[in-house]
Amino acid sequence: MYRNYYLDLAAIVVLVALLASLIFRRMNRGRENRAFVQYVTLVLFLCIADIMRSAPLHFLKPLSGSILFREIWCSIYNILNVLNFVVYIYMVGKMTGTFRRLVIRPVIALLYFLPMIFDTLLVAVNFYTHNVFYYVRIGEEDVKYYRGPMMWPVIIVGYYYALFSLIHILYCYFKNRLDKVRLYALLIVFPINVITFNIQNHHREVLVQSFGFAVTALILSFFVISPEDYQDADTGAKSFTAFKRTIGNVFTAGDDAFVIFGKLQNLLSIRSALGSEMYLALLKQVADSFYSMLKAGRHADVNIFYLKYGLFAYVIRGRYDVGDIEENAQAMLGKLRELFVVDGIRLKLDFTMCGVIIPNEIGNERQLLRLSETFDSAVPLNKYVRYSEMAPEKDFIVKNNIDRIISDAIKNNKFEMYYQPIYSTKEKKFVSAEALIRLRDEQLGFISPALFIPAAEKNGSILQIGEYVIRDVCRFLSEGDLEKNGIRFVEVNLSVVQCMQANMASKIKDILEEYGITPDRINFEITETASDYLADAVLRTMNDISLNGNGFSLDDYGSGYSNLGRVMSFPYRIIKLDKSLVDGLGDQRSYEVMRQTISLLKSLGAEIVVEGVEDKEKAEWFSEMGCEYIQGYYYARPMPEKEFMEFCKMAEPRG
Repeated sequence: MYRNYYLDLAAIVVLVALLASLIFRRMNRGRENRAFVQYVTLVLFLCIADIMRSAPLHFLKPLSGSILFREIWCSIYNILNVLNFVVYIYMVGKMTGTFRRLVIRPVIALLYFLPMIFDTLLVAVNFYTHNVFYYVRIGEEDVKYYRGPMMWPVIIVGYYYALFSLIHILYCYFKNRLDKVRLYALLIVFPINVITFNIQNHHREVLVQSFGFAVTALILSFFVISPEDYQDADTGAKSFTAFKRTIGNVFTAGDDAFVIFGKLQNLLSIRSALGSEMYLALLKQVADSFYSMLKAGRHADVNIFYLKYGLFAYVIRGRYDVGDIEENAQAMLGKLRELFVVDGIRLKLDFTMCGVIIPNEIGNERQLLRLSETFDSAVPLNKYVRYSEMAPEKDFIVKNNIDRIISDAIKNNKFEMYYQPIYSTKEKKFVSAEALIRLRDEQLGFISPALFIPAAEKNGSILQIGEYVIRDVCRFLSEGDLEKNGIRFVEVNLSVVQCMQANMASKIKDILEEYGITPDRINFEITETASDYLADAVLRTMNDISLNGNGFSLDDYGSGYSNLGRVMSFPYRIIKLDKSLVDGLGDQRSYEVMRQTISLLKSLGAEIVVEGVEDKEKAEWFSEMGCEYIQGYYYARPMPEKEFMEFCKMAEPRG
């Protein structure tokens, strides 16, 4: 006897209408909305599979009478039925900024993925065992569905994921990642789905479960994904409230994002010239133009926000190319300065733009919001400026208060070490990392190393910083169990001031012995400009440190005027090609120059690390050229030590 499938048809109508509404209202942009669209799409296919596995499909006869046809659709249904809650957990994680932290923890990642894999395998082998379900032919054209003894494990896995998602939602609420309205909306999914599942489980002729899913999707669309206060009615972009929520998620999740603020300067004159209706059309056109340009740059996770009074914000998350984004920003400024046409009226727009990486360049949400309000006063008209290259006022404060800042940072442990993995092209895995120091001050926020390192070198505070770095790296090596995860050594920068210290070698030796670290675990980096300065003194220090057993790398090779004869007179084991050389690869001639440079360095017996590699094409090219190591955003960004440890545990060999 075939089942009543009309509720499934009603669910399909509801879900198709919901998807069309989301796309029409442009609510498929951004990671949160895309995750919801994926969830709705999965539920839609679940409804279709429910019909295809059991409904009287007269229009498909004789195919619908095939046992294999029904088994395929029933297998899809059972997998999607469990995957529904898996995607639900993913959606909540993207909404609250907790998914990345969830999956980088090995135990939780196993709890998340393993039952789904088990369920999929169980359903897949059912084609041969028929222990989960099976069909029996009735007459010449019809088949009848029966459950097998292994259906209960499939049902238990479904309940397991329902419990997992419930715990995840409650965790997000108690961590202040959800307000009460969104919490209740997310929780209502459980009673509806449990009730409809049990109705369908005990009355198999009533296909009501998928309709329950469709109802919950509607509830989520009203109260979770797109409430009115998260949408700017004038432009169709997300609102200031949504911007604060998104940025809060980035900081809470320990994630990173590239934020671009754009301010329309001649706002009043344009509005008076166009009138309100055409002015709003202009704002929509600006928002859409920039969004399209960023999407064309293959930055999949782009969110647009309109913060009022001509101020836009574009938040790019996930894997992104900073250089490509900034190139797009410059191109957008040029486009805005062209004759912009709105309903036949030709305009020139004055725009200022500022880009910032969070949390690397700004330490908290409050400072970012302050930047959005003030950046246009420090940026020239019709220019794009990176925040780290701006802030002369901040530069002045750092340089004039560096002793207090560094002393306070050491005393109160405000320094933090980040580690950027280095990939071995021969071993196809990460074997090393560069240690990078970061500093966040309570009043000033993130202070770029480009600001505090040169200032500290001038007043001698760099010695305190340098010793802190060596000690903290040694502590990490002694506690972090890095060697078991394939990290054989760490690159540590030595400043020119440290290199001029006569007792530097003995200090390093004492610190290594204190933490029980063998010298081969640390490789010291010295910049090319450092070895230019009082070369004899630097060479003596390097030789003394080398006698201890430590190795050396030449950092930033190619950033200045490189003298190979002088370079190779120092005991360098590794030469690090500067990022500027990598970025300069644009034509056949530059590639040929780089090819000859690599060949010459290798003929002198040096190993090569290529810094600043941000795309697959260059990574493969340098690998083919025989460069031993590659470091850059293509493989991994700098990360705090806990995240670095998790990365090392989960990193897989790459080609």
